[in-house]
Amino acid sequence: MGIEIPLLTPEYAADPRPAWKRLRGEAPVLWSEPFGFWVVSKYDDVVMMLKNPDDFSSSIGSAGGLAPQADGGAGAGVGFLPMIQHDPPDHTRLRGLLSRVFSPRRISDMEPRIRGIAADLVAEIRRKAEAGESLDLYRDFASPLPVIVIAEMLGVPATERERLGFWADATGIGSGGRYSLDVRARAVKQIDACLAGLIEKRRSEPEDDLISALVQISDEDGNRLRSNELLGFCKLLWIAGNETTTNLISNASLILRERPDLLDELRANGSLIPAFVEEALRYEGPVNGLFRVATRDLEIQGQRIGKGQPVWLLFSSANRDGDHFPDPDRFDLHRKPNDHLAFGFGIHFCLGAALARLEARVAFEALTEILPSLELYPEQGERIPTPILRGWLKLPMTWKEGAEAGACP
Repeated sequence: MGIEIPLLTPEYAADPRPAWKRLRGEAPVLWSEPFGFWVVSKYDDVVMMLKNPDDFSSSIGSAGGLAPQADGGAGAGVGFLPMIQHDPPDHTRLRGLLSRVFSPRRISDMEPRIRGIAADLVAEIRRKAEAGESLDLYRDFASPLPVIVIAEMLGVPATERERLGFWADATGIGSGGRYSLDVRARAVKQIDACLAGLIEKRRSEPEDDLISALVQISDEDGNRLRSNELLGFCKLLWIAGNETTTNLISNASLILRERPDLLDELRANGSLIPAFVEEALRYEGPVNGLFRVATRDLEIQGQRIGKGQPVWLLFSSANRDGDHFPDPDRFDLHRKPNDHLAFGFGIHFCLGAALARLEARVAFEALTEILPSLELYPEQGERIPTPILRGWLKLPMTWKEGAEAGACP
């Protein structure tokens, strides 16, 4: 079928939804000859594949056929990431161990600190506004909030905080062409050295942080995480825990810019913020899609998928599938049910979903107080260039004339 999606164009990065709609209607399982992978765009097909890890392996890695090529830049990649690139039985073992440590209680205990971080960031935005300094939602709030949260959970010392933003930017999938392969390689080496040093220190001097818990955790048979698994999981938390939440906050803020009625509703009734976060995840999710690889020859929707061929599962397209979601292109604050796929589905459902939801809820409890005084300028911003993710690398804003930056909400 004569359909091709312009994945690497600015137009696609700005708005991929028309391409997704055409795919769902004309070629829900499409072979992309230029990229050498299948593209799956409808909800039921994506769920079916996520439910069948025996047929669709995660070993290819999240970026799969769209992973950046490290041509001569050895070490430019972040390396193998445990659990997210494992299939059962290794995935089952790792998930069982890690879920004991990355527990609902540990996450909920972070809420007061996350509130404090959000309040500090808002105060700094007010200070910058009063001083006439430039403001950027990505730089001043959406990125530092999850960066600081994950750093404190892991136990990264404050002495390393000046490098945290660089590490988060340079090691993420969405860094695109902002950093050379050599710079990315240096960032990976630095974060590896920092985390490896912390792991060794926590073996003899445990503290109340996630790395200490990971070092000590064992299963019923006394098995512990291997050294490479420990380091890999810390990196996975660092990368996945930063990038996706940053994108969620940025994307959802722009939804409120376009829908001031929603902002008014949330300001009048803060209990609706969790529902707003869920619909934002469906409507403008932070991850467009992730990859799997077929482990055997299969036929899906009349298309023959060969063993070893990569398959890109378009979560965000599935979340706009009118065969599953009524009126899918309308942002519905009161949508029920809302079984979106923004966090995946099945055995690889995002382990950090509860933390992302908590961070986003706290973020918008803080942001809804100041967004009426802010003007966002996406036309002057910079989108993440990779089609794997949907988000921003730059999102300028100003304090509206006449609004008092120092005033309490």
